[in-house]
Amino acid sequence: MSLLSDNQSLARFCLQAAEQPSLAVDTEFIRQSTLSPKLGLIQLFDGQHFALVDPLAIDDWTPLQTLFAAPHICKILHSCTEDLEAFATINITQITPLFDTQLAAEVIGWGGSIGYARLVEQITGAVIDKSEARTDWLARPLAPAQLAYAANDVKYLLDVYQRLLTEFKTPQQLEVLLAEGQQLLQRRQHQLPDQFKFLEIKNSTQLNSRELAVLRDIVSWRFQYASSKDLALGLVAKDAQLLELAKRRPATPESLLNIPGMATRDMRRHAKLLVELIQQAKALAPEQCPQRFYHLDRFAGEKVVLAELGQAVKDAAASSGLPAAFLSTRRQLHEFFNWCWRVSDEQRAQLPIPEYLRGWRAELLKPFLPKPAHVDF
Repeated sequence: MSLLSDNQSLARFCLQAAEQPSLAVDTEFIRQSTLSPKLGLIQLFDGQHFALVDPLAIDDWTPLQTLFAAPHICKILHSCTEDLEAFATINITQITPLFDTQLAAEVIGWGGSIGYARLVEQITGAVIDKSEARTDWLARPLAPAQLAYAANDVKYLLDVYQRLLTEFKTPQQLEVLLAEGQQLLQRRQHQLPDQFKFLEIKNSTQLNSRELAVLRDIVSWRFQYASSKDLALGLVAKDAQLLELAKRRPATPESLLNIPGMATRDMRRHAKLLVELIQQAKALAPEQCPQRFYHLDRFAGEKVVLAELGQAVKDAAASSGLPAAFLSTRRQLHEFFNWCWRVSDEQRAQLPIPEYLRGWRAELLKPFLPKPAHVDF
């Protein structure tokens, strides 16, 4: 099996694949130290022909963009979130319809986060060889064994897809699965602005207002720096380190580096700038600092409200027949909680609408969600 490594070969494959009703899709990428995945291979199977596409050699993605956007061809992927990020790096952002086999297995009640190999074995009996899982997909040439391994990631997807289709008990299950595929694609357009990314830091609700001001500014700086250098966030500074700096607010680079766990090469590099950011946040007027929670006169407390939201998800799941874990992830629950309680009314207008209140999920969840008096939805 060989690589498609020129624009003409890719265009020819896309032309013939456009005649088929479905297309199995996967990617291989490297993401060890970078913020964005580095695409190393694209695997395609239309039921008749395989295509292993070399993204290091192709520069015209128009045929694949057209194929992925074709509404009469169902694109099948497994656990596609990172694949979508990888495709976005080559400006492929429209994939419709999109059928995620991992999510499909969850919808029909087989359990969440089922791996591809397990699903393939359960449905087809085939055992996937994982011996090439640690391949450097950016290295060239790729060995025949590596290409065969990559092809296996799409070889069985269409069989899995066809079996899963027979397991849907209601039309609504398939409808919400396909709608969720589009929701995943749209997620990139609904990212928190830099100055609000501190809301996503675990345990940030334990900080006071001044500490949150420090956290806000250093988390925003980290993201901007990581984006400019294409570095993984954790290689710039880890969440736990930023949380500790917000609590201690060191006044000098030396005192910063004396905090346990801070004397790393990366923190030494940024120590002076971090101290400057901390000093600026310490000098802010109180009204310029974030509050732990807003509308405290109507706030029952974090644990109480989170429990109410969790119960609302369970009630919506019981009503819809969909698994609660499919209706809501922990990230989505906290996104809604933060939107309601952790920003001011003026700031809320600057944030993306939570996923609880968008698309198919809003229709099923809204009747059960507790509605704070200060929030309109």
